[in-house]
Amino acid sequence: MNVCHVITKPELGGAQLSTLNILSDLPRDKYKVSLITSPSGKLCDEFRGLKDARCFFTPFLIRSINPTVDILALIHICSIYIKLKSELVHTHSSKAGIIGRWAARFAKVPVIIHTVHGWSFNDFQPRLLKRLFILLERITAGFTTKIVCVSERDLQIGVKYNIAPREKFQVIKYGIPLAKFRESSIDPVAKKLELGIRNNDPVVGMISCLKKQKSPLDFIKASIKIYEKIPGVNFLLIGDGILKSECKKLLSRSPLNGRFIFTGWRRDISEILDILDVSVLTSKWEGMPIAIIEALSKGCPCVATDVGGSSELVKNGITGYLTRPGAYEDTANRVLYMLQNKDSYSSMKKAAISFIDNNFALDRMLKDIDSLYMKAARGIT
Repeated sequence: MNVCHVITKPELGGAQLSTLNILSDLPRDKYKVSLITSPSGKLCDEFRGLKDARCFFTPFLIRSINPTVDILALIHICSIYIKLKSELVHTHSSKAGIIGRWAARFAKVPVIIHTVHGWSFNDFQPRLLKRLFILLERITAGFTTKIVCVSERDLQIGVKYNIAPREKFQVIKYGIPLAKFRESSIDPVAKKLELGIRNNDPVVGMISCLKKQKSPLDFIKASIKIYEKIPGVNFLLIGDGILKSECKKLLSRSPLNGRFIFTGWRRDISEILDILDVSVLTSKWEGMPIAIIEALSKGCPCVATDVGGSSELVKNGITGYLTRPGAYEDTANRVLYMLQNKDSYSSMKKAAISFIDNNFALDRMLKDIDSLYMKAARGIT
């Protein structure tokens, strides 16, 4: 079966990493695999280097809305589908999800799958823009064979806003290559020194793009509150983005005294997680945050905002704690509690590893995807 995946940008994000995992491991005796994406992003080389897969880069697939460029993207993607004789198109992320599915419709692709990695609409958008995105999702869902949600909450939101009938949705949660991800064997002292940490104090970190969705300023505010109670704590913010200068401005007015480190994007996340004591995520909205899955898989408990699929990962008092978006003082208090209660913290580490092992293995996700493709190809939805 000729299967073509489409994603907007090959960045370091959950949607992209999940797509890369699927494309890497779909059985080549059953599928001819191809990908369409934009030509710039941190994961370009990984996508380009996929074994027995064709990769097409279109300069017209951009994140911002631009009617002229978006029409060119639709035409270009449609032409690629026709050239490949695609039998199944699988789109990811909001922008590629709309354009990629419409292109598939015009190219008369028989099976169209879309994965929601967090909906295109949310409560932080202007009302008219939110309504427009809901309308676009409803119309496009009308000719979509199946809509995959990576969290139960996204499915509930899709049904709530009448995006499609319940039977058109299916939940397939992320899976990660656990054995490979846990392969790292590092000298913790050397890794800390590499990152600029010159002490043996606890490390609290957040792995995210520095953009409005992730609310990195709340992480800095929580860090300040933690530092006021325990000065002997280090803080890492792993990622980059448009809010970096704003984050640095807030940090310059804080008392953290060199205890807060911006690492930028890193390719050694597995090794960094080996030195983290607590992982934090302060998002305002989410799909299924892969940063939490990765942290828990390494036995690093999390404090995360209760948005998207976070509550399906973080169980209060078991694998970490949930807080409300914007409640950075709550976040600080939860982190403080874990750092100060060693017995509870130790049990959380064990529970985190066990939970991920039982629910987020890559093999399980690939089996679910394979089953979905086979049923969709046979007209079983």
